[in-house]
Amino acid sequence: MGRVNLFLFSLYSFSLASAFPLIDGEISAGYIHQSPEGWVSYKGDKVDIKDDLKIGDEDSFFLKGKIEHFIPYVPNLYLMFTDMNFHGDGTVKKTFSFGDISVSINDRVVTDLKLDHYDIGFFYNLPFLNRISLGVLDGEAGLYIRVLDFKARVEDKTRDTVDETSATIPLPLLYLNLSVEPFDFLSLNTEAKGVTYDGNYYYDLQGEIRLHPFSLGVTKPFVSLGYRYEKIKFDDIEDTSADIRIKQPFISAGFLF
Repeated sequence: MGRVNLFLFSLYSFSLASAFPLIDGEISAGYIHQSPEGWVSYKGDKVDIKDDLKIGDEDSFFLKGKIEHFIPYVPNLYLMFTDMNFHGDGTVKKTFSFGDISVSINDRVVTDLKLDHYDIGFFYNLPFLNRISLGVLDGEAGLYIRVLDFKARVEDKTRDTVDETSATIPLPLLYLNLSVEPFDFLSLNTEAKGVTYDGNYYYDLQGEIRLHPFSLGVTKPFVSLGYRYEKIKFDDIEDTSADIRIKQPFISAGFLF
């Protein structure tokens, strides 16, 4: 909770920046539907998170803030928090091990999976895109750091046994953004973040349609509809391996300044 409070304070600081005419940016919040697939392994078998751990879809939220300033050579700033917590409860159909516990067929298993995202990005604008497209295209590129707060807890209710694994995983990602604004009231935004190393990889792809039909003083409110797809694969971090995909349609609202 302390990390979330720090992020909210940062967004509040961003809102104060809108009072300065030479600073641009955005603040937004969104509702997101998260549908996970894949497997996780902790000192044992690969366990399917849907079929074996009975984890289902969840509805959650995200917060985002960006600041673009006029200071030469200093990168712009991007902050984002995504809440990602899943729960499962059901009867298993196969025998598997997770950490120090063994689960048998017909046991009732309760599972909690946490993958909260804490993001900070540093980026530069690509003004040549705007110039050659006569103001229709805009782009950004930079380095993005995502900290995954990972935790998986499996409890066998039938045998009264439980084990869990957790890790804080910092991921340096390359960041690219491309925006198309064919009309003053409409824009199409795409983002890509990703990294690969030693057989591990992570990428986060997003597409978004934004409507911003009017202005309120120095701000421009917007609503958006989008889709986000994440895939992460890592091997033997704190005795844990995973290959997880998350499909995420979302809506959001915020303002540009």
